[in-house]
Amino acid sequence: MQISSPPRSLSPVALRVRAVLNEWDPIGVHFIGQGWPDDEYDDLILPVLHALDIRPSVDELAAELKAVVEVDYGLPTPDGCHDAARALLALDS
Repeated sequence: MQISSPPRSLSPVALRVRAVLNEWDPIGVHFIGQGWPDDEYDDLILPVLHALDIRPSVDELAAELKAVVEVDYGLPTPDGCHDAARALLALDS
């Protein structure tokens, strides 16, 4: 999974993916305080949707999430990769 340009408009499922990513907050924008951008993780929406298409396991999706934060964002492993993966996979059920 690699980050991509965010979709121009968000479908209902993309909005749910956005909500999970914002709740997970892997780079810690919540620490900015009030008014942090809702679209902070929109570059992950399409890659997540594509990943969900192949029905990965929790471990596989968590590894993909971990890799994108470490490689594409250049940050250390965030907490909650497995929790975020479970929440994202639950969107598809």
